[in-house]
Amino acid sequence: MSRVDPGIAGLNHLCLSVPDLAAAKAFYDAAMPAMGWRTAGPTAYAAGNYEIYLQQSQVDGAGFIRHGVGLQHLAFNAPSRQAVDALHALLLQIGARVTDAPAEYPHYSDGYYAVFFQDPGGIALEFCHTPNMSL
Repeated sequence: MSRVDPGIAGLNHLCLSVPDLAAAKAFYDAAMPAMGWRTAGPTAYAAGNYEIYLQQSQVDGAGFIRHGVGLQHLAFNAPSRQAVDALHALLLQIGARVTDAPAEYPHYSDGYYAVFFQDPGGIALEFCHTPNMSL
């Protein structure tokens, strides 16, 4: 098996179409720094070489369908269990919808610890600490 050049491999950016850009911006402005991302523009966030952008959906009435075609959920790496717990507290403080409170998920890997939540448009998100997972 050949290895891919790490300077080329990986994601470059991800763009999320949201039904209410102002509500999404307020949510992501609070949540992204708590997950180690910095603001990189009016509706952009960056961590290392990766960027996530928000854009207003151009389709009225369309919403996120978790098990439909397309994105099922987006998971962010957490540096520790404490970071997962801290984000959970922030999510509750800002009134975000938490779908699964922080818990261990040993069927994913030993020590896997995560919180599952949604942005204001219903996009499913996860913040997970994976100390024993090798990629």
